[in-house]
Amino acid sequence: MAISKVQRRNRLEVKHIEQEYVIPTRDKIIKLLTDSKDGLTFGEIYEKMPNMSPRNIREHIQKLKNTKRLRLETCRCHASTVYYVK
Repeated sequence: MAISKVQRRNRLEVKHIEQEYVIPTRDKIIKLLTDSKDGLTFGEIYEKMPNMSPRNIREHIQKLKNTKRLRLETCRCHASTVYYVK
């Protein structure tokens, strides 16, 4: 953290705080899917990322499907979709 020596009208010192790098949600989802050999369903992805909202996860999965970075298959019972990374 550095304090600038710039003179301001209100005579306050300005603190410059450097933010830590945060991994984007899309990259977290891709990492989870590449680590799993059998792919993951939406429920399994949500269990591994409990702090994220389901809507946000669904939006990122939809964007990955639109860019064709995911491969989709249905499970044996034909009830849910299993996601794989291409």
